[in-house]
Order: sequence, then structure tokens, then C-alpha cells
Amino acid sequence: MGSQGSSCVTCLLPPRTHCSVLISDLIQEQNLMPHLEAKDRSQAYQRMLEHAVGKGLLPKELLPSAQKALQAREDKMTTAMGGGFAIPHATIPKLPNLITLFARCPAGLDCAAMDGKPVKLFFLILVPGDQAQVHLQTLAAVAKFFNRRGVKTKILEAKGSEDILAIFRNT
Repeated sequence: MGSQGSSCVTCLLPPRTHCSVLISDLIQEQNLMPHLEAKDRSQAYQRMLEHAVGKGLLPKELLPSAQKALQAREDKMTTAMGGGFAIPHATIPKLPNLITLFARCPAGLDCAAMDGKPVKLFFLILVPGDQAQVHLQTLAAVAKFFNRRGVKTKILEAKGSEDILAIFRNT
């Protein structure tokens, strides 16, 4: 699935040389929301989860447990990393496989970020209960990708889905 020429975002080696998580494998058109609109963090997460259900990524019967797991994670500590970016993530016991979803919210939302800035970019990660290593690898890969100079700005300035996908594939 990864594009030729892209490197592993965890170790920066060529694809599949060392690590198993490539950012280009995590986001495709079906799990991309370029124009998320929500009034608050809770509604944003609800809309992301509903999108995942609508695209057949998240089984509908797991929607309530996914909502509760995300809220429980936020109750412990915000997943807003600062700089307008958040990585909401949770473990879902009966989830059959890893689910990721990227959403861009141009208006920005207050997510209690340490720097106080509104969050405009969300990278949702839902992981099966028995895949702690995948959870950690995915979190690390996403954090490293978004910490690269200029990535967030490029995504915010992208015109739509195709441009955002190109950034994930080519950066």
C-alpha cells in the first residue's frame, strides 16, 4: 500500500526495512475528512466515528464503545499535542483491526491543548485490545510525521482530499 520512495516515519529507513508503520498506509480517501465541522471536541469525535461507520471501517455495534473509550482517554489527559494538532486514540476490545482517520477542521476547536491553540488537525487511532505494540508504533509514526517542518501548514493550505493525500504519500 505504501508509495514508492516514501520512508518509514518511525525510523526514516526505506519502506519495510525495519518498522511496520508507514504514514502513507494509514490514510486513504475513505478515512479522510478534509472539511470537518463541529461545535466542540465531543461532536468532532462523534462525526469522525460516524464517518468511520459510514465507510465500513468501524462496525456500527462498536460505535458506543468507541465513543466511551475516546472520552475516557480525554478524561485522563487531552490528546491535543499543541500546534493545532491532536491524536485522539483509544483501545477498543472487540475491534477487529486498526482504524485510522484524518480530519481537518478549518475553524479549529478548543481541545484543552497545552499551548491553548485551537485544534484544526485530528488524527484518530482506534486499536484492537490485543495490539498494544501496534498502538504505540502508530502513535509514534503519526507524531513524528506531524512534527516534520511544514507538514501541518501544507495540510491546512491543501485545497482538498487529493492534495492532502498527496502530502501523506510524498512527505
